[in-house]
Amino acid sequence: MSAFAQKSAKDLFLSGNQKFMAGKYAEAIRDYDQVLKQEPKHAPTLTNRGVAKDRQKDYRAAIEDFTKAIAADPKYTEAYLSRGLSKYNLKDYRAALLDFNKGIELDPKDAKAYNNRGLVRYGLKDYRGAINDYTKAIQLDARYAEAYYNRGAPCYNLGEKANACTDWTKAKQLGIKEAGQYLDKYCK
Repeated sequence: MSAFAQKSAKDLFLSGNQKFMAGKYAEAIRDYDQVLKQEPKHAPTLTNRGVAKDRQKDYRAAIEDFTKAIAADPKYTEAYLSRGLSKYNLKDYRAALLDFNKGIELDPKDAKAYNNRGLVRYGLKDYRGAINDYTKAIQLDARYAEAYYNRGAPCYNLGEKANACTDWTKAKQLGIKEAGQYLDKYCK
């Protein structure tokens, strides 16, 4: 095989990432597969391939990749957070919560991790816990539109209508169009 024909693992990884960003998940997975033939325990590649599988709604295969990434690098935060999201997508909220807890323990300044753990807590009907997580996400990123949007629902469920309406208003101001529907329906 010529040097020209054999792409380096780094080139394939970058190529996979470009295809992923373009929404070409199957093509990205093929590139990541080639990287993993050269470097089978490369946690970022395993994680990226898992996220691509998650986007294809192949949640179980995604979880397998994230689990392999964690085995290869137990401190790779992104693998825990991604696996938590795939478990959330399967409505396995308790297992998702454990992954988000571990991811947050490894990186306590990740606003997205708190937002996503809030989704899990909401799924578990732990509305106060969800509000706390969304609030932490907002403290870390004051312009986190999704966190304001998401915090509205558990506030509303706990009878805190004014807080819910304030959050949905802020989310709408930050560009979440769907917040307008909640404002129209619940905040007259």
